[in-house]
Amino acid sequence: MKKFIGVYRKCDWVTMTGTSFAILGIISAFNMRTTYSIFCLILAAICDAFDGVVARRFRSLKDQEIYGIELDSLSDAISFGVLPMMITLNISHDNVLTYIICVFFCVCGVIRLAYFNMLTTTKKKVKNEFIGIPITASAIVIPLVYFVTFLISKKYNYIIFPAVLLIMGMLYITPIKLKKPTSREKAILSILGVLAIIICLLKLYVF
Repeated sequence: MKKFIGVYRKCDWVTMTGTSFAILGIISAFNMRTTYSIFCLILAAICDAFDGVVARRFRSLKDQEIYGIELDSLSDAISFGVLPMMITLNISHDNVLTYIICVFFCVCGVIRLAYFNMLTTTKKKVKNEFIGIPITASAIVIPLVYFVTFLISKKYNYIIFPAVLLIMGMLYITPIKLKKPTSREKAILSILGVLAIIICLLKLYVF
């Protein structure tokens, strides 16, 4: 019996778990359950933060490494491109300007992912720094903006979220240099994300 196509290392399962959370988030946004889609965005980001950590713990063949890079990029496009776009469409007014901003945001994200895949394949990628804001930043910025407005006021969300996507899309392709977060910093961000989920659940169902 032939095996299924694809590679199924431990790190790839972590990546695919993140993709699954992102798809659940898209479904939640489509059904107007914005808070749940935000939770899914955070969970997808936690998976993305640690799939590389898991990959470095185990030796892999060159083909498997290339597969992992492609899988991670495709997952990122869904998790941190399509899902934030769906959240924004859910919150914002239904108009042409919002559509244009959402398309711009996603295209810039894809351009960034393709560019850095090229640098990785040609071995020109700098290990300890980002050039431009990484696409995964949407998993920090979008939930942060949502939780602040969730706790204070949602009155201007229809303006705030498209503006955030527009700015982030521009920063994805702007050649500014940033230091990559360490594993410890990723762990701290993950803990903050979980705490944000708990706070929102308490506000929704307890207070």
